[in-house]
Amino acid sequence: MSSLELEKKFGDLVKMSEALTLAAELREELGTGASRALRKRGMVPATIYGAGKEPLSISVEEKEITKYYRKPQYISQLFELEIGQKKFKVLPKAIQLHPITDIVSHVDFVFLESKMQKMHVPVIYLNKDVCLGVKRGGYFNTVKRFVTILCPVGKLPRKIEIDVVSMPIGSSLKAKDLSIPEGSKLLENPNFVIASIVGKKGKADEADEASTQAEPAKK
Repeated sequence: MSSLELEKKFGDLVKMSEALTLAAELREELGTGASRALRKRGMVPATIYGAGKEPLSISVEEKEITKYYRKPQYISQLFELEIGQKKFKVLPKAIQLHPITDIVSHVDFVFLESKMQKMHVPVIYLNKDVCLGVKRGGYFNTVKRFVTILCPVGKLPRKIEIDVVSMPIGSSLKAKDLSIPEGSKLLENPNFVIASIVGKKGKADEADEASTQAEPAKK
């Protein structure tokens, strides 16, 4: 299926990110002991870095960051950190969980660049469970759940949605078929298949079956 056909069949929706306010405190003491003391207070050590700026060691409330972390598309959520009288726009970079309790133990953020920001954006496939190919016995194969783009800071996407309800068996979507914000650049191989619909046996099984049928009968 060509890109033009996909554009006609599937409507891509780019959901822009709105900043969530999160209170933070500067960390004056660093190290294992200081971090342990923070956690006892219900706080989590965190770091902000990137954009050519000096890294900031901060702490955020564990309950607050956990609330946001458990929501969908956390990695593309824009935050405005309030540190005293200053405010910083940041994106989540990484998060560490306690290996036993799964409680958040450390958070990394990155400062927004001045003009263009590299980010990972979740791809949401709408109606994948009821699309044409699945109704006819196929299987929706999700290959990629995130794409990486270089995006204008004023147009940071929260997610990219694509309605796949009309996809038949044997069709596929490529990275280049997604609509991204104006002025953005896709940092993926544009021809990389991000999703497809295959028959119940799957392409590999069908290929094996065809190969077996092609073998001459043994005497």
